[in-house]
Formats: sequence, structure tokens, C-alpha cells
Amino acid sequence: MERVGREEQVSEREGLARLGEPMREERRVLESGKGQRHGRDLHGLDHATGVEVDDAYWDGDPQSPFICKGKIGDEVFAWIGEGTGIADGPYLIAARQTEGYRALGEKVWCRSGGKHLLYGASGLVLDPFTCEGVVATAQMRELGERMRRFVDAAQARSYLLAGPPGVGKSVAIRWMIEELGLTSVRIDLGVLAKLHGPQSASLSTSLETLLRLLRPQAMILDDLDHVTVTAPLLSFLEMARRTCLVVVGSANSVGKLMGAAVRPGRFDDIVRVDRLDPQVLQTLLADDADLHERLAALPAAYVVEFANRRKVLGRTQALAELDELIARSNQIAAASECDSE
Repeated sequence: MERVGREEQVSEREGLARLGEPMREERRVLESGKGQRHGRDLHGLDHATGVEVDDAYWDGDPQSPFICKGKIGDEVFAWIGEGTGIADGPYLIAARQTEGYRALGEKVWCRSGGKHLLYGASGLVLDPFTCEGVVATAQMRELGERMRRFVDAAQARSYLLAGPPGVGKSVAIRWMIEELGLTSVRIDLGVLAKLHGPQSASLSTSLETLLRLLRPQAMILDDLDHVTVTAPLLSFLEMARRTCLVVVGSANSVGKLMGAAVRPGRFDDIVRVDRLDPQVLQTLLADDADLHERLAALPAAYVVEFANRRKVLGRTQALAELDELIARSNQIAAASECDSE
């Protein structure tokens, strides 16, 4: 009895081996690009093309499950085959990937505890920017209303705010996004350029991954002119335009950006931000209206700094230090112009 049992076992193994050989041969023919009929019969999806089996997930046994990948039309699908049929699937690979990113992104948003995130030197953190106490300029209100009309029409739109440092570009962007009630991710490109290098391809890859993961309603790109506009970055700008409802960038100089970066479709509106709105300037200066003409040409940051010094140190001390503030503003503006050339 024992001897007969061993013979039956040997016979069964030989039979499986004989059965498995033509299956393996069909796989070899399939992978060589020939014999499509056998490939379709073997893998169980007769309307798929370019079918491939992942050897890493098949032990060679014709009865064991295996993973296949192929195209149905222009879409890439994967499924689990077993024998000559399909055990599970097919699944649209791109759809599964999107679902995965979306699920992870939802967890990131929940853990963040806020609607606005910043990606910079510390990685992904809550955006510390606050709009408390911000006095909106006429230009900010006008642009905010323009944005709202496109948002209400569910039409994606991109904007580039350009102007020298300190004129209030970042303040304007954050105020408008808050007014629109959108979730946002702000990218500190100036810091990231120093970490990755201004021409690094990995920077664009990281940004694309972040965009797929979080899918914010608004993407904010600070200091766009601090990075080299490469083909991958242009691709990211287009991806952001397709993914987000609003894309807003800031730059000290549009001249440093190649024409391909500022065409409609990447940035639809280019807005020049030069100086403070007269009404806002009057609000900040309060009783020092006589300084209006002297301070009108200064960027917002310097006027705010003067107001802070006046409040804490007193008017006399603040006035004594005003010339230094004006000189510093002129020096930075001159350096910015040199950089743009």
C-alpha cells in the first residue's frame, strides 16, 4: 500500500509538470510578443493588450494565482489570474492610486487640525500665517472679488502677484484665500530651493506628490522667481492648475521667469503690487498724516514697522529712526532690481 501511494504521488507530480510546461511555454510566447490568442486565453481577459505576468508573484504552478497587468484601451489595468480565469479584478491602476492618495491625504488634513498648511524647511506643518489685523487694500478687495467670481463659476484660475519685497504680496494672498474660505497649501520655494537646489528635479517631484496627496482648493507658491523654471516645474504648474481651484504665486520680478511660465494656463492673471493703498496708509499713520508723502513710496512692511516703533518707543524715537528704514528699503529694492537683470 505504501509503495502504491508513492507511485501515485510521483505520477501526480509528473502530470502537473507536464501540465505546467505548456502553460510556461505560453507565458514565454506571450512575453516575446507572439501568440496573442494563447496569451488572452491564459490570462482570462480577451480584450486586454500588452498583457504581462509579474514573475515575482507566481511560483510556476499552473494552479497558483498570478498577477497580470495589461491595457484596455488607453487605461492600464491589473487583475489576479488563477488557472485560465480571473480570480479578482480587473482594477484600474490609476484609479486605485488616486484612491490611495486621497485616503492618505484625508488623514493628513485631519491630523493637521487646520485648513492651511505650509511646506518648507520643517516639512509639512500648519501655516503660521495669520490675517488678524490685516487692513485690506483696494487692490486686494478688487482682486479678491475677481477671484470669487471665478470660484463661484467653478472655473480654475491662476494668479501671479509681482512686486518688490515688503509690498504685502504674501499678506494679500493669505487675506484673499481666507476671504474665499478655501483650504490651502503654501509652498516656500525660496527655502526649498536652498535645500534641494534651484534646478533640482526632486523638488518638482516632491511638489507633485504633495499635490496628489493633499489636493487643496488653493495652492500658494511663494518666491517663484527663486527657483529655476525647468520643464518639470512647468509640468507641476499645469498639474496644480488642473487640480486646484485657485493657484497663486508671488515673485519679486516677473523678468526672471521664462515666458513659458507666465503664459495663460500656467498663470492667467499677472498683478503688479507696488505700494500701499492710500486709505490703508492713512489708517496705519493715524495722527502722522503729515508723513504720508514721505512714506507713500515705502513697501507695506516698512510702514508697519514704523507704526510699531512709534507705538512702543514713541513718536520722537520712531521719527529719528525713519531715515534708516527708508535707506534699508531703497537698498533692498536696488538689490532686487539687480537680481532681475
